[in-house]
Amino acid sequence: MLELIARLMALGADLSSKTAIKKALAFIGEDADELVDQIYVSIKNNALKSDFARTPVAERALFLPQCLRDPENCKAKLTEIGYICERCGSCSISEIIEDAERLGYKHIYIVPGGSMVIKILKNNSGIKAALGVACYPELSEAIERLSTVGFHTLAVPLLKTGCVNTEVDVWKVKQLLRLGLGNEG
Repeated sequence: MLELIARLMALGADLSSKTAIKKALAFIGEDADELVDQIYVSIKNNALKSDFARTPVAERALFLPQCLRDPENCKAKLTEIGYICERCGSCSISEIIEDAERLGYKHIYIVPGGSMVIKILKNNSGIKAALGVACYPELSEAIERLSTVGFHTLAVPLLKTGCVNTEVDVWKVKQLLRLGLGNEG
């Protein structure tokens, strides 16, 4: 994908929005919505990484998708602000949450979808940055909506998608949680 982004940039393509990326891809004969989302997320991650890193942990939120849960063994309860993890260990969520809490994160949510992310952020003015885990279409939509209101967003795409039993690169999530904290290793 980096080669494709470099090729588009060499052509002088506007890559500032999803619409612009889609037009640039069509110009070179590529036409796939998933590819548009992948490029958009990648570009936004690179552009917003330093802003996210400068945001104090107290003003950051972590959003994890409910699809990471193990539906057979999960003990989490759904509330108005998402699922509350019971730390049963049946999925990667508890490991990620424990790491985030050790780093000082207070705003951690397991959400069933992007609309709940927007609702949570509207009701919590103390959050200025967000790290989200989801599939590319959800990430792309959330980044697009949040960037218009000045949020510093970073995204980690799922390795295995679908609506149940998805997977994420836990190490990558942990690495991004540490940005700007002096312990990125």
